Parts: sequence; C-alpha cells; structure tokens
Amino acid sequence: MPKRTAWLLIAGGLGGVAAGTALSITLTTGFLFIGFLGGLACAIGVTGLAEHKWIALPAFLLGAAAPFLLTFGGHSVLMQRIGHVEHCTVTHTQEHPFNKHPSVDYTLVCPSTTVELDRNWDERLNIMEADVLIGEPLQPVFADQTRWNLLLVTSVPLAMILLIPVARALRKVP
Repeated sequence: MPKRTAWLLIAGGLGGVAAGTALSITLTTGFLFIGFLGGLACAIGVTGLAEHKWIALPAFLLGAAAPFLLTFGGHSVLMQRIGHVEHCTVTHTQEHPFNKHPSVDYTLVCPSTTVELDRNWDERLNIMEADVLIGEPLQPVFADQTRWNLLLVTSVPLAMILLIPVARALRKVP
C-alpha cells in the first residue's frame, strides 16, 4: 500500500473514531458505527504502513475496541466529573419481558427535566424512584451503574496511536 494512502486511512480513521465517539456520547449510541468504521480504517492504514502481516491482529483488535471503550467508558468518566445526581420519580413504565433481551423502559420526571431510560429485566427498579446522573450535553444514566476508570478508557486508544510509530519503523526495516 502506498504511504500516502496509509496515512490518509490512519488520519481519517482516527478522525472517525473521535467523531463517532463524541456523537455517541452526546446524541445517541447509534453513531458508534462511525467510530467502529474509523477504527477499522485506522487499522487498515497501520497494517498498510507497516507492510507486515503480524501487525494486523493487534491493529484490528485495538481499532475495534477503541470506539466502544471511548464511548461507554468515556461517557461514564465524564458523567463522574461533570454530572450531578438528581432524585427522580418514575411516571411511566413499559415492560418488554418476552423480547430476546427483556428490558423495561422508564420515563422519569426529575427536578430539571424529563428523562427516558431503560434497564435490563433483571435490574428493573423495585420502587418508583431512582437517582439519575444528569450532565448537559451528555446523555443521562442511572446513578447506580458501574463506574469506569480513566486509565482503562485511555489505554486502548493510546495503544492504538502508539502502533503508528511501530508500523512506521517496521516499514523501514527491509
């Protein structure tokens, strides 16, 4: 693969990961697909830049994992930093017990806004109240969900970026 094409794939892929992640955190997780495609484009670029087959496996693993970790872990870390907890009351529930993945959709009224969230069937609320983390412009979440570590969230994208100098060095080796 020509060096110029590899560099364009790497730059476009990293941009796609950043854009997909930002849109997934603020709007809806449906934009995660953009980040996933960006991660795969970056992996193809790194593999093409290195011109060695063995670097493809770590590049594709990191390229596929980075958008997911940045979206879900990054959202959790940001909510820990900028979000605030509001005590909300459930006004409407819609149960889906017979779906492939049973869940419950909740409509909650909080002091600052109305929020629509869903939970797995096994984790449904026992009482009609819940604490919700709200932080504009991020999507709200239940406050009792697991917390992510900033080191975990940043380690995979950092490893993905560190593969670029490795691939560049491998290209120079005959």
